[in-house]
Formats: sequence, C-alpha cells, structure tokens
Amino acid sequence: MSVIFARFRKPRRCPMPERKHIYPYILLGVSLVVLAAIVFDTAIGKAGLIANPVVLAVATLMTRYGEADWCLVISFILVLKASAFARLSTTLKDRCYGVFISTIGLYAFSSIALSGLASNLLKRMFGRGRPGQFGLDGAFNFTPFASNSQFESFPSGHATTMGAVLMVLFLIMPKYRLTFLVLALWFGMTRVVVGAHYPSDVVAGLCFGAGFAWLVARLFACYGLGFRLDTKGMPILRQKLLK
Repeated sequence: MSVIFARFRKPRRCPMPERKHIYPYILLGVSLVVLAAIVFDTAIGKAGLIANPVVLAVATLMTRYGEADWCLVISFILVLKASAFARLSTTLKDRCYGVFISTIGLYAFSSIALSGLASNLLKRMFGRGRPGQFGLDGAFNFTPFASNSQFESFPSGHATTMGAVLMVLFLIMPKYRLTFLVLALWFGMTRVVVGAHYPSDVVAGLCFGAGFAWLVARLFACYGLGFRLDTKGMPILRQKLLK
C-alpha cells in the first residue's frame, strides 16, 4: 500500500481526451435522463406500486445488491489480501502482480465510496420528491435541502453504486461489457419497481456513477496506478487482470 500512496505524491501531466471522444457520451447520458423524465416519470407516478407480489418480492431482493456496503467490503478485502500477497511474495513478478491487484481493489473502493458520497450530496441539493410524494406536485416536485429522505430521489444512490460497479467491471473485464450493462439496468430499475425512484433518477444515477468511476480511473492512470491512457486519452488496464 505504501508503494501506491507514494505514487500519489508525484504529480504527473494528464492530458485530457479529445472532445470528440467524450461529448457523445455526455450527450447520450443527458438525453437519456431527459427522455426518461419526459416519457416515463409522470406515468410511473400515476401508476403507483406494482400490484404483483411476486414481482415486488423479486425486485425487493434484487435492489439489495444496489447498496454500496457489500461492494466496499469486497473491494477492501481484495486490497488487504493482495497487499499481503505482495508483501509475502518471494519473486519480483509476484510482488508486482500483488501490488497491481491491490491497486485495482483500491480503485474499485474509491470509485464506489466517493461516487456514493457525491450522489448523496446531489440528492440533498436537488431535493426531488420520491414517487410516494407524487400527490403533492407530480413527478417534478423539488424541495432542496429538505432534510427529509422523501425528498432525496434524484439521482438514485443505489443506481449510482451500480453505475460505478458497471464502469469498474467495464474497465477490468471489457469482454463482458454488454452483460454488465444489462445487469446494471436490471438492478437499477428495481428501484422503480419498489417505488423508491422514478426512471430518470435511476438513469441519472447509473450515468453519474459510471462517469465518476471513469474519472477516478483516469486519475489513477495519470499516476501510473493500475491503468494507463491510450492514444485517445481513455483509461485502460496496464496489464492483464489474470495471470
């Protein structure tokens, strides 16, 4: 771990990627949030909870995996295990591999934890009423800094976690990107099924979490930690995850 933190003390030049590689993703994310808000949010608010108890039970179970605690525990254990492996290794190759895996664990932990904190701040700033408050002023009821969890709907914290996890998996196992995207959408939308969020809250959370984790990956790449920047300025793994 000391090797990793020592790198953060050495500032490095980190060129920004060209706009043409970034703007399409930003435009796509914003468009999806706006479209979800216009097309689905009011309809979801009027419909209320799904009456089917089986669907509701499955969604309630699935939504548990959108909580950050289990992700943070797993990534923290990975950091500790990999650090111990690096410290006890007798060869330079194994030592370097242990440090690399520890760095990836630290990246996952940082992305999930920090995006969650940022999301909680945004929720309070926007103060959007949850679907349960639809009867007050419809789907677009905003009461900033209300100090009430019923007015902390946008963006979804669970979806932010899923978005961050999605980007982490995107970057370390790009071969399975489509699978991870589908899973993130399914788990994210369970928040709509259980009546905790509107669709636009979930889409915003997924996009915010993914974007935040991408920025953290770029930061790690700038310091030579686990990632490097390709010719387009995009973060990619410095080496294969599995030996």
